[in-house]
Formats: sequence, structure tokens, C-alpha cells
Amino acid sequence: MSLKFYFDIFSQPSRAVLLFLKLNKIPFEPKKINLLRGEHYSEEYATINPFQKVPAVVHGNFALSESVAILRYLCREFEVADHWYPKDSKAQARVDEYLEWQHIEIRANLVNYFRTKFLLPVVTGRPADVKKVAQYEKKVTDVLNILEDTWLSERKYLGGDKVSIADLLGACELEHLKMAGYNPQDNRPKVSAWLNKLKEELNPHYEEVHVLVNHIAEKHKGVPPSSPDKLSSICDLLTAISATPNFVGEQFSEEFAKLNPMKKVPVIKDGEFTLTESVGILRYLCREKNVPDHWYPADSKKQARVDEYLEWQHTNTRSNCALYFLNKFMLPGIKGTPPNPETVARRERKMVETLNEVEEIWLNNKSYLAGDKISIADLLGACEIEQTRMAGYNPCEGRPKLAAWLERVRHDTLPHYDSVHAIVRKVTEKYGGVAPASFSKL
Repeated sequence: MSLKFYFDIFSQPSRAVLLFLKLNKIPFEPKKINLLRGEHYSEEYATINPFQKVPAVVHGNFALSESVAILRYLCREFEVADHWYPKDSKAQARVDEYLEWQHIEIRANLVNYFRTKFLLPVVTGRPADVKKVAQYEKKVTDVLNILEDTWLSERKYLGGDKVSIADLLGACELEHLKMAGYNPQDNRPKVSAWLNKLKEELNPHYEEVHVLVNHIAEKHKGVPPSSPDKLSSICDLLTAISATPNFVGEQFSEEFAKLNPMKKVPVIKDGEFTLTESVGILRYLCREKNVPDHWYPADSKKQARVDEYLEWQHTNTRSNCALYFLNKFMLPGIKGTPPNPETVARRERKMVETLNEVEEIWLNNKSYLAGDKISIADLLGACEIEQTRMAGYNPCEGRPKLAAWLERVRHDTLPHYDSVHAIVRKVTEKYGGVAPASFSKL
């Protein structure tokens, strides 16, 4: 069965998948998509990936997008060493933990910095916004310090003591920074040792996939060229978001920090095994507990379809719905100040676009987000979308497929669906989308 790989070498996730394919000698037919020329917007490519982003693969008649889902799928479908994505449930969950964390921490923050410092000046011909660059650089520094102090604190690799797909994705994101003149290895001995170890173990392919990145970094020294024509290849990057700040509370206690150094929920403790990141937790529970197969199918292609949504949602449903709720309702309640109309309008536009994609693409010919049976993808999607009601937004309005899907998920999971959303309904009915003067009233 042939494998076609659609990619642009300037895309960090594309490089991670390309590196994996080369390292494991998986035969593939390369299909280069030039993002700068807009080739991802062609009608032909839209039939491969309706979201019109890279990378994507077609394996026989099976098309799949989202780099993390692709990497998991390749680990199942081809004969590769177990360390890339371990079969052992706990070892696999540890890799998943990073894969889910990185979307809005490493991926989003590093892309925002690179886009603002280097890419936008190239595309627009205007100097970078110095204030924004400084803001994003601080976020990059903070998240790379978490990589140094937490993820690599007692590990050789991001997912444990052996290299995994987590390391490929992480390294490709960090290498990208060098084009904007930022060296992620400076003053981070553990990050530096980890990157050097990867380069040594994965060469010559590591250098091969980063040849363009290294060329641009050396040639331009972090200073954007005056036009895109002076770069051998460049592209629009994934529109990323800033991580949603937590409301100060019990997650910052010393006791909870022992469970999750990132100080976020949810977290589980199964015996002596502690795990963070909701998607990683759900996958782990499906493997470890006796649950029906439809939640996270054993069949490789069905599982990949669930993974496709799970990875897409981080920077779409999750981020856009959360940022709308945060700016329209949460922050005004915390600060005691009115919401910023321009910010709310901007966040609402992004959320509307995402919900329309759920309506027109994810639910186009399916009863559920990943197929004809309910899965963990539906639980995550429904809970994100229900949250917007507290900010006075009705996600079902003008979206008949989404409305029918939400009711179907609710019906399938009663009485628990109503139980977990009781607080959402109560707040929605009491405040009508208008934030209270103080969160102490909630």
C-alpha cells in the first residue's frame, strides 16, 4: 500500500514527520506543498486535507492530517522500533503527556515569536513590532525554562529514557527559533545536551531535514530579509494562540505541584503512576480500564481518525473557545473590569470560524466527530463547546449538524452529561453571559 506524504520543509511538524519517515526507512512518495505560493489552498489539496494545512498523508485510500496523529498512525502501521511510541501503557502515556502539552506551550509560543520577529516582517515588508516581540520572547523563555526544569529535569528525553516521537516534534520546534536569532540552548544545559544528543543519534537525517533552517539562520542572523523572494522557501505558519492563564487558586499549592509541576488540571494518580494532560489521560484510561472499544478504537485507522480530531482541537476548538470565554466572561469577573470589545470581537470571529469547521467539515458526513460511534473526541469537543454558553454564546444557532451532534452526545451519556454540566447551566441561567462584578459571587 503506497504512502503519499504532503509537506513543506519550512513547516516544523512537516519536518518531524519527514525525519521519522527517513529514520525508519519507510517508503513514501513525497508531495511538496509550497505554502508561500498558496498551494495548500488548491481544490486538489482540499480533497486531501479540508483544513488546508500541512502535513498530511494518504495511505492507500486513507487520508490523515495532524502531525501527532500521523506519527502515532505510522508507529502502528509500519515496523518501527518500540521506543518511538511504546506499547507499554504507562510508557506510552508518558510520551502522550508531552505530545498533548506541547500544542499550546511549545508549539504556540514559539510560533508566535517566530512569526512576529521574523515571518511577518518578511511578508509585509514592515519592521517587527518591538513590543510584541518582547512579549512573545518572554513567553518563549518561560516555556523553554519549563522544558529545562521540568521535562528534562530527570530524563534524557522528553518521554523517558529513550528517544520517541515527542523528541522529534520538540526538537523541530526549537530548531525553528534559530532563524529568528534566538538560541534555545543558551543557559539551558539540559536542553542543550538533549538537542546535541538527538542530533548525534539521528544524523545524517537530522541535519538533512534542517538544512534550510540552518541556511537561513546562518545567512540572515535573525534579521528578516526585505522580501520573501530572498528566502528559498517560506510559508504562513499555523495561527497559534497564547496559553490561557489559570485563575489563581489551589493548583498553585506546593502539594498539587508535586502531582503536576505545570500546576494545571486535570491530573490522575493510578497507584504510583501520575499523569497530566486530559488527552493523554483519556487514552491511558482507555488502555488500562475495561471500557468499550468505541471510546478509543483498537483498529488502527479508526484510532487515527479519533487522534486526528484530538490533535486538531488543541489550537482550534480548545484555544478559540477558551480564549473567547476568557476574554468575554472570565477575565472581567477576575479583574472587575468590563471586557475589551475589540478583543472579544476578534476572539469571537476565530471561535465562529472554528465552530463552522466543526459543522461543515468534522460533522459533514459523520454522526460523531471521528466516525459513526461516540469516542473520547466527542467528550472533549462537547465540553469545550458547552463552555461558551456561560459567555452568552449559543454554539448551536445556525449550525444544525452541530446542534444534532451535541444532543446525540448528551443522549448517549445521560445522566452524567447533565451532571458534569450543571455548573455551566447554572451560571448561564443566572448571569446571561454577563460576567459578575466579582468571581466571589459564583
